[in-house]
Parts: sequence; C-alpha cells; structure tokens
Amino acid sequence: MTGIITRTMATTMTKMSIALMLALSTSSVYAAQDNAYHHEAELSFLDSDDGGDGLFNANYRYYFKAVEQADKPYALSGFFHQGSTVAASYSTSSFDDIYQLSGQYVFGSNWFIGAEVRQVNFEEDNYSSSPDSSTIYSANLGYFFTDHSALTLNYSRISESESNTFTSTNYNSERYDSNDVDVFGLTYEHFIPLQSTAGVMLTGAFTYSDQQNTSNASSTSVDDLGQVTNTDSKMYFGHNNYNVAINADWYINNAWSVGAAAEQSYTETDYDISGTTYDNQGNNDRTDTLTGINTRYVWRFADVFSAKFSLDHSYYNGEYDNDSQTSFSIGINARF
Repeated sequence: MTGIITRTMATTMTKMSIALMLALSTSSVYAAQDNAYHHEAELSFLDSDDGGDGLFNANYRYYFKAVEQADKPYALSGFFHQGSTVAASYSTSSFDDIYQLSGQYVFGSNWFIGAEVRQVNFEEDNYSSSPDSSTIYSANLGYFFTDHSALTLNYSRISESESNTFTSTNYNSERYDSNDVDVFGLTYEHFIPLQSTAGVMLTGAFTYSDQQNTSNASSTSVDDLGQVTNTDSKMYFGHNNYNVAINADWYINNAWSVGAAAEQSYTETDYDISGTTYDNQGNNDRTDTLTGINTRYVWRFADVFSAKFSLDHSYYNGEYDNDSQTSFSIGINARF
C-alpha cells in the first residue's frame, strides 16, 4: 500500500508550513467575492515520501445549475449543490496515466444516478505479464435526505484478458491471463453545522470487492532426438475483500479544516497453483488497518481563483508489515 520512505516528514511539514503562513498572512489583503459559478477547473500536484515522482492532475466540471458558494466551506460547495454535472479529468505519474469521464443526474425527487468510465494506461514493463491498460466502469444510485446528507450505492467493474502465443521450429507456447473485479460500495455523507465554527463533515463507507485472477499456460517442445515434451500450468487467485472506512473533517472556518480517518480491511484469499507434476491449493486471510490525519486550506486570492493546500499523514498497520506515509498537495482552482 505504501512504498519505501525516501523523504523525511520534517521536510514536507516545512513546505506546508511556509505555504500556509504565506496564505494566511496575505488573505486579509483582498476579499474575494463568493459569486455563483457553473464551471470549475483545477490543476494540482501531489507529492509523497513513497519514492515516486509525484502526481499531476487536471480536471474540469460543469454544473448545469449555478453553484452557490457563499456562507459554506469552499471545499464542500459541490456537495451542497446537489445538482446535475459532467466532468473530465487527467492524471499522470511515473507509474500510469489516467483518463476519466463522469456524469451525474439529479431528479426532482432528490434521487440521483451517475456513471463513470476510467482508462488507466500503465507504464510499460517488459518484465510483467500484466495488461498495459485497464478500463473501469462505474455506476451509482443515491438519495439526498436533506441539504446536508446523502446516501450513495456504487458498483464498479473491471474485466480484462490477454493471450499470447509463440511459435518456433522446436517450440510452441500459449498463455491466457484474465482479471475480473467487481466492487460494491455504500457511502453515507452528513454535514453537521456548528455555531462557533463552520461544522463537521462525517463520511462512512463500506466496500466489498470480489477479484478473480487466472493464468493458464501450455507449451510443446521437441529436442534434437525428436522427443516431445508437453507442459501445462495453471494459477488461480480469488480475493474477497471487506473494507470499512470512517472520516471526520472539522471545518474551523470556510477555508480551513483538520480531519482524521480510520479504515480496516479484511481479505480472504483462495489459491490453486498446479502444473504437470505439482498441485498446490490453499487459502489465507489477513486484516489491515489504516489511520490518518490531515489538514486542508483554501486561499481565495481572487474572485475566480483560489490556491489549495493539503497535508496528509497516514499509518499502515498490516498483517505482514507496518509503514507510514506523508503527502503534500498544492493546486490552483478556478470557478466561473
């Protein structure tokens, strides 16, 4: 889940502290107008101490009904909007490129439906048999109970396969790989307004996923004496994962929040690895826990533009290893 830690948390904290001090010290110079908007575009960069080169992200969203952003946390304007939208985004890192299209339609009865398609292109790896890309399809159905609460049921599907053949004078081989993943999720979001501060955003989610990986290979070889050798192999891995997550974000004001998160995952795995002369079957299970804290700040330095800062620190307590990770994000947001 996390990689080898190559940067120190102190360095990241220093960057975040400087950025926040600059934002807070200049925020009183100009008072941005909280105008309603239909368009929202954002460019951001995320860096962490996991050894990667960071993640660049660009996204755009169109709201069919104007979004009111006055007198509410800026980061939650879209949540309070409760209207139909279409969106597109692009992300790139040293590991992959992600293209995403999504949309949501809200009925007059407060029910809403949505759909999303995501194309993930992985960095080419000559040593891996995994596909170079994956397409993820998602659909959701939900209901807005009040202006401050929503329940969403989500389903996602990945189905991919790949076959390879090789033929030469004395050797023939065939291989077939498949990966099928079904994910079901239920999320409840609720914002609690407070008198002395903006309020608290609570999010609870339960996710179940079923993943089936198979790989079948066979080969035929002929030696110099004309003797024929046939080999067959099969690998199967089945994973059932149950995940529960709870997040709480306290909005001290409309621009600044601090939060905490807790997540527990339980995974059951069945496997069957067999070949011409061997057969190995079994199962195992594992429980992993992830906890984290975060802080986020939105600096409204113009009527249209805002700067966004965030700092996250998480701790992973796994069945077989423990690790921690710190990430820092900065972005420019435009609403018009």
